[in-house]
This record gives sequence, structure tokens and C-alpha cells, in this order.
Amino acid sequence: MALKRVQERVEILQSEISRDVDRRLGIMGEQLINEMKRFDLNITELRSLFRDEKLMSNRKESEKKNVLPEKQFMNRNSLLTDLFEVKHIKTIYNLFVVFMIIMFLNTVVGDLVADGRINLGLSPIKVGFGRFHLSLLVWCGMQTTVTLMYYFFKFWAAGHYDLRTKEEYQKLWNNTFIVGYLCYLIAFISGSIRAVLYFDLPPASSLAALLEMCRLAMKTHAYVRSNIPKVLTGKIKSDEDLKKPAPVLPSFKTFQYFFFCPTLIYRDSYPRTKEIRWKVAFFHFLDVIGVILYLSFIFERVLLPNFNQFGDNEIDLSTLVLSIFGSMMPGTIIFILGFYCLLHAWLNGFAEVLRFGDRMFYQDWWNSTSFSMYYRKWNVVVHDWLYTYIYKDLYENVFCGNRVAATSAVFVISAIFHEIVLIFAFRFFYPVLFILFAGTGTFLMALGQRYPKAFGNILMWLSLFIGNGINFSLYTMESYARRNCQYEDTTWNFFVPISWSCNGVKLNPNWSIQNPFA
Repeated sequence: MALKRVQERVEILQSEISRDVDRRLGIMGEQLINEMKRFDLNITELRSLFRDEKLMSNRKESEKKNVLPEKQFMNRNSLLTDLFEVKHIKTIYNLFVVFMIIMFLNTVVGDLVADGRINLGLSPIKVGFGRFHLSLLVWCGMQTTVTLMYYFFKFWAAGHYDLRTKEEYQKLWNNTFIVGYLCYLIAFISGSIRAVLYFDLPPASSLAALLEMCRLAMKTHAYVRSNIPKVLTGKIKSDEDLKKPAPVLPSFKTFQYFFFCPTLIYRDSYPRTKEIRWKVAFFHFLDVIGVILYLSFIFERVLLPNFNQFGDNEIDLSTLVLSIFGSMMPGTIIFILGFYCLLHAWLNGFAEVLRFGDRMFYQDWWNSTSFSMYYRKWNVVVHDWLYTYIYKDLYENVFCGNRVAATSAVFVISAIFHEIVLIFAFRFFYPVLFILFAGTGTFLMALGQRYPKAFGNILMWLSLFIGNGINFSLYTMESYARRNCQYEDTTWNFFVPISWSCNGVKLNPNWSIQNPFA
């Protein structure tokens, strides 16, 4: 009987191991296929992977035509969703949760013993998300203008079809639409920013409204760019062409589904799941609420105390340096929790409610061995939009196959919108993120694979720790300096950091640069 039980346990263990291995191999195979489809691998890499001359000839032919592959949608889970099915990975997740609970209890017990009261650290939520109802009002205005754009596009399409026998008028009509569309995008972005400034929304509410502005602008361009070819069906060459029916444009229901589903790439239809798993969606949104509460706790109890006196009292250089290094760990924790909250929990929750099947919102960026790989894998949703509507269009139609020019244009556009969000959310110009990740990140990305992969992953994580510490420190210092200092609200002061001049850092005479431990 004992031998039989042992045999049964061995069979169960073998079954579990086989299932875990199959799942992991499936994930790795799917990632490999997606990498080959989505990214333009060079000839050397393809030769090392496959010795198929037919594949290479097709590759050369597509390169001559400067045609890049399209985004392919399919039913698939997010990577963490599959990884959490492996009990060893789930244990690591549980340990991370326990670590956060212990950190929370340690602070709460310390408050209770020292002050006799508990501070849950909810002030950043109360202050940061103040006037959130006004940000919802701004969002409603954005959604209304996007809906008007749908009818404006249909109006142009109908006019283009009616003028198919008058080429000159049709060309004028199309040029008028292009100018009107560009004016609409400029007015939409500037109007949204002016609304945020008019209502004087706090930082978190401003971030929410401005990120929605970027999302809706990207969705609008995706819809227009994807449906223009349906309208431009060609010139009239014979009487038979006059009998062709008008192009069928997407219905308003399809249009609205696209603007709420978690993708920025337009398709008339997407892979859909069979049913809504309300329990799964509930726990995803519960994760969002839990992460926001914990982020608020970290901000108030760990990060902000290092800088909330900046601009009010003079700070020694040694204290400032120690504060920056002390911000690296909580800053990286905030970075990881923000990724989990937005790109995993939030998007998967919406995908579940909308039965959206393709949930590859990110890839295994934590395994990246170079910054170019990290930029591709960190946020697949935005990367796909940049690839499809900026890089691909410029590569195929403008720069005639010049990758460097197309990549540079993508980088500049991405940097501009990142800075727009940060500038008008915090109300000052301080391009720390751009300098660190565009400057240092570009330099590290240019190194490519010149260093071993293991070292590359270590370097990537080290850069993230240092970069997050510097980012959170400098932005927080500037925010408190503008809050605590007296300064003139001029254009010059908008672009020049107040933290450089207001109660600046005082050199400690006991602190030696040659020997900082003296």
C-alpha cells in the first residue's frame, strides 16, 4: 500500500511538472513568434535561427518593397496571468505581498507605539486626486469631441464618394479634410490642456486627464489612419466604376468599442472571449484599488518626508545625497507597482469586461538585456501604436527604408508627449525624465549587445533603480520648492527650476568631498 501511494504521488508530480513545462514552452514559443512578426530582425539573426533559403528570399523581397509586417491579434493571456499559474512564480508573488504587508505593519506599529495613533498615509490620495469630479467633466468633453470626429469623418467620406467624377473638386475636398483633421488634433490637445489648467486640477487628477487626452488622440489617429484607405478606393476609369457602392465604414458601435477596448491599434473586429468572468474582473479592479492605497502609503511615509522641507529650510549636501539614494528603493517599488496596476490589473480588468481576447499588454521586460529590448517590451500597447502609425508609415512612405530616421522620429514624438504630460501635470518644465532616459537610455541602447547578456540585465536594473531614485527625488524637490518658496510667476521661472535658487543646498563644513566618511 505504501509503495502504491508513493507511485501515485510520483505520477501526480510528473503530471504537474509536465503541465508546467508545457505551459512555459508555449509562452516562450508564442513570444518568439510574436518577436519575429512584430520586429524587423536583421539577416544575421534570421540566418542563425533558420537555414531556410525560401524564408530569406521572401525577407529580401519585402525589404526591397519597404513593407513591414502588421500587428496580429490573437486570443492570449497576459504573461503574468500565465506565470501565476505556475506555483513557484505564485509563491514569489505571495512573498512580495507579504513583504508589503510587513512593511505596512512595521510603520503602523511604530506610529502606535511612538504617537499613540495610526497614520495610514492617505493624504496623497486626498490631495493628489482632489477635484476629481472636474477631471471627469474634462473627460466627458474629450469623449464628446471624439464622437464629433466620427461624424466628421463620415461626412468627409460621403463627400469624397459624391465627388468621384470630379477629380479636381475631390482633391480639394480631401486636402480640406486633412487640414481640418490636423486642426482638430491641435485643438483637441490644446483644449484639453487649457481645461486642466482652467480647473487647476491637482497632480494626480491632472495626470489622469492628460493621459486620457493622449489615449484618445492616439485612438482618433488610429481610427482615421486605418479607415482612410477604405474611402480612397481609386480613380474612376470606366462607367463600371461609377456603379461601385460607397465604402462601408464602421458602425458607431464598432467605433465606441474601439475607444474603450485596451488597444491603440484599430481593427473592425478583434478576437473575443466566450464570456465575461466577473470574478476575475473584480479581483483585477480590486488589485488596482489596493495598489493605489499602497502607493499613497509609500509616498507619504517613505518618499515625501525626505523632501517636504525643501525650499523651507536649508539642506546639507550630504543630507540631499543620502535622501536621493534613499529614494532609489521606494522609487523602484513605486515603478513596479505602477506597472502592475496600470499595464496588468487595469487593462486586464477592462479586457475581461469587454471580452477582449488579446491581452499581450507587455512582455518580459524584466528579463531585458538591453535598453532597446526594454523599450519594446515595457509597454506593448503604446509601442504597437508607435510602430504601426509612426515608424511603419515613415519607414515605408517617407524615409524609404531608413531605419535610423524613422526610429529617431518615433523617439522624438514619444519624448514630446511624455514631457507635455509631465509639464502640465506639475506646472513646471523640468526635463529630468527626458535627459535620463533619452540621454542615458539612448547611450546604453547604442551599446547594443556589446556586453554579456547577464551583465546587460544587471545594467538595465541598476539604471532603473538609479533613474527612478533621481526622477522621484528631483521632481519632488522642485514641487516642494515651488510650494514653500516665494517667487514670481513668470515665464522665465516656469522653465528654470526654483529648487536651484530657493534656499538652495548648503555645504556642510564637516563634509569632505575627498573623504565623505570623515
